[in-house]
Amino acid sequence: MQRRKYLAAIGSMAAAGGAVMGTGAFETSGSRRTTEVRVAPDSSGYVEISALNETYASGTGSGQLTLNFDEEASVGIFDGDAQGLNANSTFEFDEVFRVANIAGLGDMRVVIRASGFDLERLELTANGEEATAIESGTSLRAADYDSVDALPKLVEPDAVDVDIEIETGDDTGNVGGTLTIHTATGGNREDLSDVL
Repeated sequence: MQRRKYLAAIGSMAAAGGAVMGTGAFETSGSRRTTEVRVAPDSSGYVEISALNETYASGTGSGQLTLNFDEEASVGIFDGDAQGLNANSTFEFDEVFRVANIAGLGDMRVVIRASGFDLERLELTANGEEATAIESGTSLRAADYDSVDALPKLVEPDAVDVDIEIETGDDTGNVGGTLTIHTATGGNREDLSDVL
């Protein structure tokens, strides 16, 4: 009888040792695969970004959208007469550029982060005439939201035209910055929480 208990104990320890040591399966693995990534200009990417008001918005040689509210806008009686926006003034620019959902990946949330500007105020709002699900006047600025669930949604396919309002201060010279357009498809919208 003692012998059976001894064998049972040895068998139990062997099974427990096997569980602790593992079954011989691997811990890590590495496999090399070919991956093709194509970078497209803004006008034909998954999220299409295109100029509407060519006085202030244009494409660059690298395919990115550039906004110019300076002498590059060629505004004035003679091209380039106007050197920029007046100090202590408010300017409204309608339908400057468009953000379109053309990826075929479903609905997406869209928000624009502004950084580096030395302005009194910068508003980025939906024009609304083009967008199906975003009402006219809806803010597209990341700073205006604290929840990803409240972010404007572009259905598929859909587009929103962006109006810009700029209020300048006392400073003259370059007071510009960077606008970064962030999007995420429905189930991935939590990824935008870092932007808010």
